[in-house]
Amino acid sequence: MTANTEGFSRIGVDIGGTFTDVAAVDSQGRLHIGKRLTTHGAENEGAIQAVLDTGIDSNASGTLLAHGTTLVINALLERKGAKVALVTTRGFTDVLDIGRGNRSELFNLRYRRQGPLVPRELRFEISERSNGDGSIGHVPTDEDLKALIADLKAAQAESVAVAFLNSYANPQNEEQVAMYIRDHLPDVPVTTSSSLSRQWREYERFTTATANAYIAPVAHRYLQRLVEGVSEGGFQGEFVVLDSSGGAMKLETAIDKPVQAVESGPVGGVIAARSLAARLGIDDLCTFDMGGTTAKSALVENGDYARRDLYWIGGERKGFPLQVSTVDIIETAVGGGSIASLNDMGELQVGPRSAGSRPGPACYGLGGVQPTLTDANLYCGRINKDHFAGNFALDVEAASRVIEGLAKEAGLTPDRLALGIIRLANLGVASTVRRQTLERGNDPRKYSLLASGGAGPLHACEVAREVGINRVLIPRFPGHYSALGMLEANLRRERRELIGGDLATLEPARLRDLVDRIANELRADLESSAGGDREINLSCALAVRFRGQEHTVWISVGSGTDIPNDFAEHVRQAFDTEYVRRYGHIDALSPREAVELQVVMERVLPPVPLNFYEPEGGERSTQRAMWDDEGFVDTPVIARASLQIGETIVGPVVLYETGSTTAIPPGAVAKVLDDGTIMVEIS
Repeated sequence: MTANTEGFSRIGVDIGGTFTDVAAVDSQGRLHIGKRLTTHGAENEGAIQAVLDTGIDSNASGTLLAHGTTLVINALLERKGAKVALVTTRGFTDVLDIGRGNRSELFNLRYRRQGPLVPRELRFEISERSNGDGSIGHVPTDEDLKALIADLKAAQAESVAVAFLNSYANPQNEEQVAMYIRDHLPDVPVTTSSSLSRQWREYERFTTATANAYIAPVAHRYLQRLVEGVSEGGFQGEFVVLDSSGGAMKLETAIDKPVQAVESGPVGGVIAARSLAARLGIDDLCTFDMGGTTAKSALVENGDYARRDLYWIGGERKGFPLQVSTVDIIETAVGGGSIASLNDMGELQVGPRSAGSRPGPACYGLGGVQPTLTDANLYCGRINKDHFAGNFALDVEAASRVIEGLAKEAGLTPDRLALGIIRLANLGVASTVRRQTLERGNDPRKYSLLASGGAGPLHACEVAREVGINRVLIPRFPGHYSALGMLEANLRRERRELIGGDLATLEPARLRDLVDRIANELRADLESSAGGDREINLSCALAVRFRGQEHTVWISVGSGTDIPNDFAEHVRQAFDTEYVRRYGHIDALSPREAVELQVVMERVLPPVPLNFYEPEGGERSTQRAMWDDEGFVDTPVIARASLQIGETIVGPVVLYETGSTTAIPPGAVAKVLDDGTIMVEIS
């Protein structure tokens, strides 16, 4: 990589379905960005080239590269993983098929769930018994283990998942069998369910273990190629991978537990949104991240974002769950590359199919022949053809050609079709934002909508108007926002332990002992990783429920290992308050149970100063753009870098910058805030 006399402290690399984004900050806080089309099948090549595009020197000591990727989720969705075998307790081979035994679509006679990742012939039983109380009833014999190895060799398994019935209570048998497999099949990666989750619900643990084993070889090869590629360019710093809960993992952890990175790309944008909310003093923020393939939404409330314990691959109706901690992100298959077409009824639809990066939208000039959302925006004049992603100009004629072709097929004018594509996309994204706000009992009017991604600022104002949100925020470099968020991630480790029992009788001494033991194990791991002697933060939470319930509510116990003697009363009061807020009632007669303890430890990595706003100037022009059925009107096209702090602009306006375009519709008023963020008031 090119030499530079100034050291760089942090690099963020975000590989999406269409574009690969890089954000790098040097020790003076100067931001360098790069953007390339994602090279599917060889994602490392596009990432390395995007790093080179920034012109940075990665040889500087102390440099840290944080990486987020859609590789994990894409491999699971597209079923492009390894040939994986499952070893389980005798009699429980069919857990993956039985699932929860429910039928999500009761009146669909042709309803079928997606098949499991492990076919029936690659599931092997072994005689063992781990009891629900944590005791071991039966240990696998040497004869059983030898027979198992013979079966795995005959099946030519490329990866193995070991998941036993009650291993969440005591993982002894799982660990013994896994160690035996590793000793006799050293080239085959082995995943145990207890190493990923210590929660009950065998179906969810089984699917999580098999998913991790399924993608482990793929993730290993990919990360190895990426690390080797940047190392050949001179990179000598620390390499970490974002996990789905908002922290970062060491490279070794990411290779061993890649399923924890299922949402590692989008979570970077949520981390950046939390920081922006803190700087601007905003308590309620709804994020809207729209790239080339999908649109995502999350909430940042009172300084933090929500997390969830289950993540569904392929959707809750037909997919399968992962029992991993993830930021609560809702996703929909609408992005700039979403293909517009007519369904069997002759109705216009946008997505879920996407043109991706190859061939991409027709206007990319890479062979795309189907109209996409980006083509519609270009046709309507909401994108400037010479200022799109920074790497290439757009082909207006190609976009017009595919729009006119579909319009003829649909019996519409091209103008009406192009507007219809944009409006349908906005409605699809608005439904996702409503699921985060209105459908959860939150008034959308109290939120600000933060737009990011290459296509997010193009649609944010109209989505906000559709949902009922009155304020839109466009941060600096929204097209690289996830990569920017990766610059702020800390190394994070999490551990959970089952407790079980009434909250009122849970002894403080027992809780302190548990926290101390877990904290020592996590600290030993974090102290050996990046960050030197940086600060380590620890927090604890309890999963609480009423006796007889299945699901729990997480309640914070506090930070540090010093658990107060009256913690139970504080937790009870907080649980009652949160329960009433969520469900509107309380069961005053039932005792509260403490089910799980969660300990989270973060090593605070060296902060990076960011000079978000450095006016660079730029040209201003006018082009014809269409915003509604009134047709095309003259619309100012302004380089965002030319705007001054405090400047006010009135829509319609098109703003362009590296990696993204912002469309401010008629009637909206935008103002540049002190940090360079654009705040748009929606009338």
